[in-house]
Amino acid sequence: MTPEHILYLLSIYEEGDLEAYPPKRIDPSRKFSELNRDEILSHARYLCQNLMTFLHDPEKEGKIGRHFGALQMCLSFAGLYTLEDLMSHNR
Repeated sequence: MTPEHILYLLSIYEEGDLEAYPPKRIDPSRKFSELNRDEILSHARYLCQNLMTFLHDPEKEGKIGRHFGALQMCLSFAGLYTLEDLMSHNR
């Protein structure tokens, strides 16, 4: 996936699904199963904003993939998208 495609998806997620949630990183010692929907979506917004800061850095390609995958899983865990939806976004 190109940085441009990721940026396009980030804009959709941030301006629509995540607009109402303040960006906030979850405490790394917590389990996702302990989080409520708002906490998951705030973490997703945090991931979006972080991705935008290093999206065009070729040295961060692996980190971009990991963060984007985590972002999309947060969106699925929160019930916004199915796995099928997310796979479609990535095409």
